[in-house]
Amino acid sequence: MTSLNLRIVFEINRNYVKILWNALKEDSLNDLQKWIRIRKDLYLQMEKQVRHRLGRDTPELMRYQKVYEKEFAKKWTASTKEALWEQMSHSQVVMVGDFHALHQSQKAQARILRHIPKDRKTILAVEFLEAADQEKIDRYMSGKMSERDFLKSVQWQTKWGFPWEYYRPLLRWAQKNKVAVRGINRSYKKRNATTLKSRDVFAGKKIAELVKAHPDHLVFVIYGDLHLAAEHIPAEIVRILGAPFAKRILRIFQNSEKIYFQLLNRELEASTDLVRLSQNIFCLMSVPPWVKWQNYLMYLEQTYDLGLHDDDDDDDDEDLLDYTDHVGRYVKIISEELGLTVSTSNLSVYTARDSSFWSQVREHYDPKKLRWIELMIADENSFYLPEIGAAYLARGTVNHAASLAMHFVHAQVSGEKQIPMDVPADFLRLIWKQAVAYFGSKIINHKRKTDTIADIKASLATRGPSDLGKEALQLALAQKMHELMVITGVPGHRLQARPRKKWSYVLAASLLGGMMGERLFGGYQKKLIKAATLATFLKKPLGNPHFDVVYYEALEVIESLPAPFLSKKEKL
Repeated sequence: MTSLNLRIVFEINRNYVKILWNALKEDSLNDLQKWIRIRKDLYLQMEKQVRHRLGRDTPELMRYQKVYEKEFAKKWTASTKEALWEQMSHSQVVMVGDFHALHQSQKAQARILRHIPKDRKTILAVEFLEAADQEKIDRYMSGKMSERDFLKSVQWQTKWGFPWEYYRPLLRWAQKNKVAVRGINRSYKKRNATTLKSRDVFAGKKIAELVKAHPDHLVFVIYGDLHLAAEHIPAEIVRILGAPFAKRILRIFQNSEKIYFQLLNRELEASTDLVRLSQNIFCLMSVPPWVKWQNYLMYLEQTYDLGLHDDDDDDDDEDLLDYTDHVGRYVKIISEELGLTVSTSNLSVYTARDSSFWSQVREHYDPKKLRWIELMIADENSFYLPEIGAAYLARGTVNHAASLAMHFVHAQVSGEKQIPMDVPADFLRLIWKQAVAYFGSKIINHKRKTDTIADIKASLATRGPSDLGKEALQLALAQKMHELMVITGVPGHRLQARPRKKWSYVLAASLLGGMMGERLFGGYQKKLIKAATLATFLKKPLGNPHFDVVYYEALEVIESLPAPFLSKKEKL
């Protein structure tokens, strides 16, 4: 072949490769856009349902919201915890946004609080308590009033209404570190845009007073995210303390939808937990938008729908709390993501309030299995019972609903006939079920984090001999060591743990399954493992008498994938 012909062949091949590469790239982009569209539709659907339940927004309220949204029109850069801590050290007022119905929001606040140096004098100023109740706050914080009496005296349920258990750790931290807590909210009979502005003025004045009275203290403020916009509470603080003080205010927003979808378009949503909008403005990205709004929707369903029907004894009212639609939506997203065909026509989701669920369970299961199911419910586990086709949702959160959806998908594609309940014989089956469920929940909420071996070791180091759960932690650690020995070919190695309590196997399976599911999702997200391979794993029947072989085959693949993080404490 002449050199001319060789050049022609080379050029043809090069053009062919280029065309093929562009086609693959285009397919990849199309897949990404489809992925984004599905998530965006889910978010918009959730937000629309929440706003419908809360009532139509007034023009004034929409203007208030628009001022807030302007904050995220600025250019931003991905940032780090270290940059945040550095900026915090130069600030006198730190304002952290709060999304009241989202537990992750308060968890993030607690994590930031824990990074304040021990020797820095701090005051915790909060929206969820009113300034008028300061005397009661002081009595509770000093241990002179019980929690029950405190909540009753400040009228928590009627004046605030969001779950107390979300906010309790913040006050526990303040008690432990001898940090003064100040209520900076003011209640109004009517809640509208006018009262929002009045509350901003009031809170801004209270914060400014704290700065003046305690110039050597850090004033750490927790307030609704919308109120953190520059023209809202910060403007009131600056009006009183002067324009130069604006540089001493650090604002930390949480979970901007606009920024999230920009991250998603750049495929940075999994690796970016914090963005910086300016020198003293950050936004923490701890959950996807649909998780935020669906949690709010579920909160409204549990709180307001029940409240409307408290005086009605008709059991039919429980139909208002039917979660089948929520879980079914996740089943559809997960199955489409993995290329599986799963029908939701026979999906029925129940909660502890559904008497028909208890009737079915009691009719079908013997006392031993019934006791197991009761323990699962008492321990707030969500699960699917294939024998009766009933899905049980323990808690109305996105993580529980998504995990339950994956339990259902797994049962359908694997042909699962009965839930494994016999331990230690079913220990590996329980771990695998938890791994699969956790993986499915990450498809919906990829910001979810699980414990790692480092976290388990740290937990064990702080537990006393009789602490609840220590046995499960020891079992989880021993099982990980045993797995390592098996997959590296150490012959005849046995599990070096034999718990006295059978329930320790369930707790350990949850920990181990979370770790396995986390690594599996990380590999899937980085395209190190294909959807087709995952589908093959999912189709393996749990009832196989040699399931241990199936388990270790899957484990060998999963352990070859990189660990996403050393400890979940690395994350904000």
